[in-house]
Amino acid sequence: MQMELLKKPVKSYRTIDIRETEEMLEHNIIVPDSKADVLKILLADAECFVTSIEKSGRMIEVNGETRYRILYCTDTADQKPDGIIARYPWSASVQKPKNEGDIGMFPKCRCQHIEANVVNGRKIVARTVISLICRFYEIRNDEMGKEILGENVFLKTAPVKMVTLKDKGDFNARVSNILALPDGSPAIKEVLFARVNLGDSEMSYREEEPCLEAKGTLYLLYRSDTMDESIESVVLEFPVKTPTGIQTAPDAEVFTTSVLKSWEFEIMEDNDGLNTQISVNMEVEIDAQVMAHEEEVLIDDAYSIDFNLALNKTPLNIVTDEKEFCETCEINQRIHLDIEGDRLKEVLLVCANERNIASKVSEKNISVQGTVGVDAVYCTEEKRIQSQSFELPFTQTFVLPDNGAWQVVQSCFAIEDVRFDISGGDSIELMIRIKIKLRAVKTEEIICADSLQAEKYEGMRKAPIILYFAQPNDTLWSIAKNYRIPVSRLAADNGLEAEAKPEVGKRLFIM
Repeated sequence: MQMELLKKPVKSYRTIDIRETEEMLEHNIIVPDSKADVLKILLADAECFVTSIEKSGRMIEVNGETRYRILYCTDTADQKPDGIIARYPWSASVQKPKNEGDIGMFPKCRCQHIEANVVNGRKIVARTVISLICRFYEIRNDEMGKEILGENVFLKTAPVKMVTLKDKGDFNARVSNILALPDGSPAIKEVLFARVNLGDSEMSYREEEPCLEAKGTLYLLYRSDTMDESIESVVLEFPVKTPTGIQTAPDAEVFTTSVLKSWEFEIMEDNDGLNTQISVNMEVEIDAQVMAHEEEVLIDDAYSIDFNLALNKTPLNIVTDEKEFCETCEINQRIHLDIEGDRLKEVLLVCANERNIASKVSEKNISVQGTVGVDAVYCTEEKRIQSQSFELPFTQTFVLPDNGAWQVVQSCFAIEDVRFDISGGDSIELMIRIKIKLRAVKTEEIICADSLQAEKYEGMRKAPIILYFAQPNDTLWSIAKNYRIPVSRLAADNGLEAEAKPEVGKRLFIM
């Protein structure tokens, strides 16, 4: 009878490399003709978005956009505040990891530092340090030896825990919301500064198709259409919900990565013809995987009574466990403002954004360090509008579920809430709540059967009974394999359990 090795197909998803590069960008921002000259800069904010990627051989071209929002005091008698929005494209070349399989990439970008200086009333020079994070992954289709078809074949198997890929989705979602100003707020004449933060995303299974849900927050500073054109600020929260494009499987876990690719806003009229509504349009890129924790029984060794079997084995790196760690962290700090003899009257705007995050894996823990950027715009009793920027550090520790070769393949955090209270003539009490999310995998190298060679056994006839004395490192399996008899028969003939390890020197009868 012909021998045949049956294989189990396994589809896996594995992060193979994470590369983070920094780029220094310098742009000359020209004040539009419709705007007044710049006297001084109050607030300089920069956002970085990845717009597209183009693969070419061993290189990947990443294209993006840097969007500046400049809040400044005009060089006029009343020195009223005004705002500028400027956009500039950028591109970076990233080399693919050296890997034979098909490689995918999920990029994201963040602004680590920005400084802006007035050259003259019509020109601002902005210097920005951006960080481009590229996570490279590989989807593999492997086959592992699971069974051998044939008569009088004996297998030694071993259980292996692994994480397999059931489904994957990667697409851009467009989300739109119409927001209304709080009751009693004056209508908008002109928006001076706006920023959107996308909170931590979570999976929702209330419908047939899994959806990603998050909270969006719009920070808005605007000039009202009242007689005195007062400066107003509002913080508007809105839900974000979009399908993920994947189908779940029983006992599977869904891992998602989402990044805000772009956002725009538009002032809208309400039913009374007043500008009290804002339309927010967002583009969110979602990368999702459905992963299942499974246990497979693979061939460890084999022999046949009638054939000489040669198992060819190959090493294979597999993911044996994958976890997502998520924890909320609060940053509480008193911020002292540089008011120079004046006193704080009103805080107009406080918004926060992600600066950087890094993680380090030890034997039992994952240590996380990061920085949150904070911008504050305020008014003094002498009616001066000023601003300050701060960077607040945070740390957090996550406990690993067990020992092993753990690796962090994704680390990020999202701004969940920002609150403040005036605590004196020159300070505010600040509370920022963030949600830190890590994704970690544990890998292991296994040796699995790849192919089988079988030749008809033409050995000499052996004596009907052989007396054998157990040697060091002997097992019933190794003895039975050497003499081509079933393990169960060897154990029964000698009054032993099949899993027993014979003592050195023990006399065994081989029938």
